[in-house]
Amino acid sequence: MNPAQLDLQIPEAPRDPADHYIRFLSDAVTPFHAVVECENRLRSAGFKQISVLDTLHVQQGDKAYVIHPDGKTLFAFVVGSRSPMTTGFTLWGAHTDSPDLRLRLNPLTAEAGTVQLTTQLHGGLIRRSWLDRPLALAGSVFRVTRDAGGRPIFSPVDGQPMITRTLVRLDEPLAVIPDLAIHLDRKKNDEGGVNAQTMLNAVFATGDDADHAMKALSMRLGVPLDQIDGFDLHLVPWHRPQRVGVDGSLIVGPRHDDLAMVYAGLAGLTEAAEANPAPSHTAVAAFFDAEETGSMTASGAQSSFLRDILLRIARNHPETQDGDPEQCLLRSFVVSGDMAHALHPNYADKHDSQHAPLINQGIVIKANTNDRYATGGESAAYFRAICEAANVPVQAFVSRQDMGCGTTIGPITAARLSARTVDIGAAMWGMHSINETMGAHDMAWLIDAARVFFLGGVTSSDA
Repeated sequence: MNPAQLDLQIPEAPRDPADHYIRFLSDAVTPFHAVVECENRLRSAGFKQISVLDTLHVQQGDKAYVIHPDGKTLFAFVVGSRSPMTTGFTLWGAHTDSPDLRLRLNPLTAEAGTVQLTTQLHGGLIRRSWLDRPLALAGSVFRVTRDAGGRPIFSPVDGQPMITRTLVRLDEPLAVIPDLAIHLDRKKNDEGGVNAQTMLNAVFATGDDADHAMKALSMRLGVPLDQIDGFDLHLVPWHRPQRVGVDGSLIVGPRHDDLAMVYAGLAGLTEAAEANPAPSHTAVAAFFDAEETGSMTASGAQSSFLRDILLRIARNHPETQDGDPEQCLLRSFVVSGDMAHALHPNYADKHDSQHAPLINQGIVIKANTNDRYATGGESAAYFRAICEAANVPVQAFVSRQDMGCGTTIGPITAARLSARTVDIGAAMWGMHSINETMGAHDMAWLIDAARVFFLGGVTSSDA
């Protein structure tokens, strides 16, 4: 019988946490888009937005979120029945930004028969990984509101210019950064550095008509670029993350660092809120921008934004009677979620043999005696207890003592809040490459741990 003649009803394979994460990752192409994707999922779970510019009224059981005015940092929380002055906060932190290429203020130039988009580097990206790949464009554009005569309109309340932000995404291959042929540089395999100023500008069109290219880009954006007053535009890889391996156990794609930890914290919070709509303590998921550049921005982890929001929740909680709101910070516990370096099969000597985590072997606790990570003995024990309750395996990472160590929002948040903090992550390869690799099983374990963390050590069956 011809197989085409068979009337078979083949059910669609169920989607697991890794598949849901891939969908999130595909849409969260910039910090602006990551916040929007978080917001969409929070709304679907019954969370409501609270304006940071209004008085923060909270009630027990409230599921809410706030977004910084810059649109790149979001905090979500479930208000507990008891005052944070008594219980502190359980807080999962991660960051929305990833190393990438962003357009300069004057982005178009005509060189060598091409129109190019000039770029600047955000964070410590692996430069060569951006070569010879189709690139798309996404971000936000800003326009000042003007009157009929073209003059800026200022708010009668605070005297500030009225500015509108438009989220944009051109999901098509618009540009490429071509590499140089090996015939023209025979040493490139041995000495192949990539100069950030001269070698990472992206070809946008052929010819030398930059004005025509600008008009073509404006038509695609739906926004006349010669009329905008500001922009934050990113070149992003035009390819989707995907499952890889004969067993489908790997996820290859951009921005695992650190959207994997954003997604895990978000999923853990919403699942915990569904399992226990009336928790005793207040659970918070904090997703910051600008970790890759040091966090020293108005909405980064070094800002006062998180501390301000936590104190406002504590101060306005119905069960708060008296005392200093700062007490809630010392009683809090923070999980700083950022990715971890997996043992690489081709570079085993880059790890300490006793601290070489493997992909799909469990969550990684990261420690550094020079405080590049915030983990201490007590906070490590705390998180191990959470993972044990969630039936999640745990691994350890300590960098080789003859190599440098990266850092996270963990030490910054610990310093800002004076709260106990642990640094954890999922093992991955190729951190800061345009394509990074993590484990599908690890995503499921991250979500399980986050859910139990927010539930206060209670498992789903107990809840």
